[in-house]
Amino acid sequence: MRRGYKWVDRELARMDPETDWERMISLYVSHRVPEFALAMMVYPGTMRMMQPSMGAATLAHTSKLETRPHRRFQDGNDFLMAWMVDGLSSAAGRRAAERLNRIHLTVARRTPQLPGNFDHIDDFIYPLVLLATFGDRLQTSLGLPGMSEHMKIAWHRWAQALFRLLERESGPLADEAFPEDWNAMTEFALKFDSRPYKQTESGHRVATAMMDFFAEHWFPAPFRAFGRDLTRYLAGEQVCRLHRIGWISPRRERVVRVFLKSAFRAQRLLPDYRTPLPERLQRTRRTHAQLKKLEP
Repeated sequence: MRRGYKWVDRELARMDPETDWERMISLYVSHRVPEFALAMMVYPGTMRMMQPSMGAATLAHTSKLETRPHRRFQDGNDFLMAWMVDGLSSAAGRRAAERLNRIHLTVARRTPQLPGNFDHIDDFIYPLVLLATFGDRLQTSLGLPGMSEHMKIAWHRWAQALFRLLERESGPLADEAFPEDWNAMTEFALKFDSRPYKQTESGHRVATAMMDFFAEHWFPAPFRAFGRDLTRYLAGEQVCRLHRIGWISPRRERVVRVFLKSAFRAQRLLPDYRTPLPERLQRTRRTHAQLKKLEP
């Protein structure tokens, strides 16, 4: 494959999202997405996912986000790389889905005090919709151009296919309804976010731990307050108030928006990555022994 300064869009334009969606997602994520973008998606996204009190209580019960955040971040990246880069039809992609199903069922059995915490279909749809629409929603909220129509189709096909591989407590999701297209996904997310949710101590505790880890992992000490502001902005005011982690002043919000706009504009000017994202993640991956020292 010949690669110039900007080559990913040319390759994507040659593909049909109805049939080549898996290759399109793999190419886009491998060579267009920076490591930092994964963190921006995963941690604020998880805060959104645990708006229902059951989700927050389950995450608090496992305590992995609070006590082993480095391990949790690496595990999350492993799942995403298997599904997005290796592909859902690959052995790695299917093994990752099977592993997640086993984890969910194990946690469900160990939390009888939370009956049905892995049985609500919407709680499976929402995370996939967030993963698929995150980039477009963020860029358009900043007044920047969003995702191309053929990439929207590819991301919808990806989210729908992954949904079919997952299982809830009462059985597989393969025959359950998933939003039928991109617009239906965005509408689903808006309705999910607009539901009335109750504040919980577990939500506050887990959200605070995630926000602090994001800031400490990605920003040096003098800029960690900004890192927390960035996390809040990405999670959204409603989610921050729900989890009682505070909201940012208009002035600080403008600073965050300027930062994000500058990052997106820089990405449009910089060359596409030649090194695939999994290899870039591997460079900073911690060994089991290193994780044990960090998270005894």
